[in-house]
Amino acid sequence: MVGEAEIDRLPIDLLAHIFVLITSFTDLAQASSVCRKWKQGVKQSMGRRESLSFSGWKMDDDSTARLVRYAYCLKELDISRSRWGCQISDSGLYRISLAKCISSLTSISLWGITGITDKGVGQLIRI
Repeated sequence: MVGEAEIDRLPIDLLAHIFVLITSFTDLAQASSVCRKWKQGVKQSMGRRESLSFSGWKMDDDSTARLVRYAYCLKELDISRSRWGCQISDSGLYRISLAKCISSLTSISLWGITGITDKGVGQLIRI
């Protein structure tokens, strides 16, 4: 008779604590596809993050807005563009502006983002 694997006995809160330590979005995406429990743990870990940096990651409007939406404790957001970095637009900034954490942000970096305008930034900072 095969018993439950030890890893499956970990509570979601503990999994979330472990996933907070993972900084690679690729690794988090892979972890969230393991099972429903791990997916919930990854979502909870995003909620506990006070800082998110997409600098250097090839992110688009949808994926960036979705991750920011999960990060309800967020205080610092970096979506700066590097060589392969964020490809965010005014539409993405608008979707980010709908996240609950926006009023708590103390720092946001949009350095080098060429696909945004004053209108998009205005939507983001309107509180």
